[in-house]
Amino acid sequence: MNQVELKEKAGERKPKIFPVFLPNLGCKTRCVYCNQVIMTGETIPNIGKIAEELSSVNQIDEIAFYGGTFTGLNLELMEKLLSIRPDIPKRISTRPDVIDENIVEILKRGNVKTIELGIESIDDEVLFYSGRNYSRLDIFKTISLLKGNFEIVAHLMTGLPKDSKEKDLESVRLLINEGIKIFRIHPTIVFRNTELEELLEKGQYKPQTLEEATIVVAEMVVIAEANNGKVIRIGYHIPQSQLRFVVAGPYHPSFGDLVRSRIIRMIVERFEVKHIAYGRRFTSWVKGYGNEKLQVKFLELAEEENIFFDGIPLSEMLKKYSAVI
Repeated sequence: MNQVELKEKAGERKPKIFPVFLPNLGCKTRCVYCNQVIMTGETIPNIGKIAEELSSVNQIDEIAFYGGTFTGLNLELMEKLLSIRPDIPKRISTRPDVIDENIVEILKRGNVKTIELGIESIDDEVLFYSGRNYSRLDIFKTISLLKGNFEIVAHLMTGLPKDSKEKDLESVRLLINEGIKIFRIHPTIVFRNTELEELLEKGQYKPQTLEEATIVVAEMVVIAEANNGKVIRIGYHIPQSQLRFVVAGPYHPSFGDLVRSRIIRMIVERFEVKHIAYGRRFTSWVKGYGNEKLQVKFLELAEEENIFFDGIPLSEMLKKYSAVI
């Protein structure tokens, strides 16, 4: 619940993003958990159609190429995609092991401003058993190459094979130390027709429970935001039509709110908070998911755009809590 989150919750304008989904396009390998056609509900789009749709659109802040591995595309296709509406800044998704200095120059020329980097974990054992095919060292080399040229958004996952709460928290800490300030975090969901489903059926993989995932992601968010980071997305969005492909794992349609409410509860219980004052728009975070039963006095403030714990603002409480994790 950084200032960006608070402002968005308070109703301030969000950037207008034109999303383009490229499921598995550019991916040289398949990670154990991945079936992106299922996760996005999309198939590979028609480039000409994208250009046609964008030619008549004026009020767009950003074109975002989601899914797949953008920098794993052949150079001709990559440059063709980047040439669509060159006046509009671009956002791409990729992996740490398919970026070099030549790619960086292409992205800069193509008006790419933000790179969403699918890191998932900093732990080498987790990366190996998840089929990521790169190492911690590769991650740090890529971050060094990108810093100063692009805004980096780090994707992290919990509950991967060989993962643990300690490894998840350490991943956030190490990335913060590398200067990463923006994160997306979500738990591992088992989808149909993935290697992870096979491991589950063989008894070789155990997914997180919803409770386990909520707690570890809440603590990861606390660490990130206590260090002036932003967590811009928590949990998966799975289209309603694709929910039938979820086999197991801690999926919840409002996982982000579940985590935000848990952070409130953790702060109250750890520091024996007696009073919470909050803006009306934050009611779902403050009193949602059982928090209304907390032994505290709630005070709703109609014009307030923050949350206070015994008079202390949320940002300060996050720092206090981060120090004891």
